[in-house]
Amino acid sequence: MTNNEYIKIVKRSSNRIYLIALSYLKNHYDAQDIMQEVFIKLWKTDKVFNSDEHLEKWLTITCINKCRDHFRNPFIKNSAALDDAKDLYTFDTIKSFDVFNAIMSLPQKERLVVHLFYFEDMSIKEISEAVRVKPSTVKTRLHRARKNLKEILGDDWINE
Repeated sequence: MTNNEYIKIVKRSSNRIYLIALSYLKNHYDAQDIMQEVFIKLWKTDKVFNSDEHLEKWLTITCINKCRDHFRNPFIKNSAALDDAKDLYTFDTIKSFDVFNAIMSLPQKERLVVHLFYFEDMSIKEISEAVRVKPSTVKTRLHRARKNLKEILGDDWINE
């Protein structure tokens, strides 16, 4: 991969990778570190990607794996600094902002599948491969997340 190709990939994918890491870690600084680690790994890899979709899938899976590795570090404190994340999303209405806060309040496993399914447009099968669980587990997590979101947001949000 040439320098120009690498720069284009980083510019195109950095925000997406950062948001995946942020949804997993709930911490701005840790998400930035993970994003950098993902792109360093991309730079060092000799892997040949067949298409942009193949590359994006590789970046997503690498990001999720790096986030998992992050929690294995015994010196890491899990913090929840969400104020930085709010600046990256554009909220058309107060309702959108409320939905964002509700999603970020979900448990980590539910929050991740919601982000990948709704914001990254990944299929159940793709999510199951990325997070290394059965498709039925992804469906269960999505179901629980929707149920929890309904409880948090109330009945007014069902059709939105």
